[in-house]
Amino acid sequence: MQSERLNVVSELSASVSHEIRNPLTVTSGFLQLLYESKTINHEERRYVELSLQELNRAERIVSNYLSLAKPQSENMVYSDFREDAEYIKDLIIPYATMHQVEVQFCFNNTLKKRYDKNQIQQCLINLLKNGIEAMKDKGGTLIIDIFEQKQNIVFKIQDSGIGMTKEEILRLGKPYYSTKEEGTGLGMLMVYSTVNKVKGKIEVESEKGRGTTFLITIPV
Repeated sequence: MQSERLNVVSELSASVSHEIRNPLTVTSGFLQLLYESKTINHEERRYVELSLQELNRAERIVSNYLSLAKPQSENMVYSDFREDAEYIKDLIIPYATMHQVEVQFCFNNTLKKRYDKNQIQQCLINLLKNGIEAMKDKGGTLIIDIFEQKQNIVFKIQDSGIGMTKEEILRLGKPYYSTKEEGTGLGMLMVYSTVNKVKGKIEVESEKGRGTTFLITIPV
């Protein structure tokens, strides 16, 4: 049932997102021109700036929906995930440092899998960013461990943050459910959708105040 639901969401999100993105781009372009105009006053420029910020936020939400779509052939690679994992790790370290979070990275995998590079990268970014944000109040350690187990590639992502209750874990991956005040839930929906597309499974272990561990198992 969850798989069916994710497939329906993927098809809907792809078609709707493409339609929404075009007017967003056009509106943003005109507002940029207006912002650079010498005929508007300071207050009007402030309104345009706020409008551009909100358009950018809408664009990010649309991008989240687009990443739920079917894997794109031009993004497909056959790889052991090392290059993508190291790229995401390097990308996330400055954000982790900003929140006093230490990143520990370990890669021990030789198995290969065919996957959509963009979707896997976004999936990892969402998980790592969530882990860091769960520790932002007092810092901590984010562990990224990728290894092979029989005929599976396993991603273990562990944080020492605020943790979740069993009820919160059960609701993960549902649209519009988020443990963050300003969250849309689309980030975790995208994670579950991406793992579903590579026939993988997600296990979550968490305890309030003791952190969370995501275990993603992808068969080859």
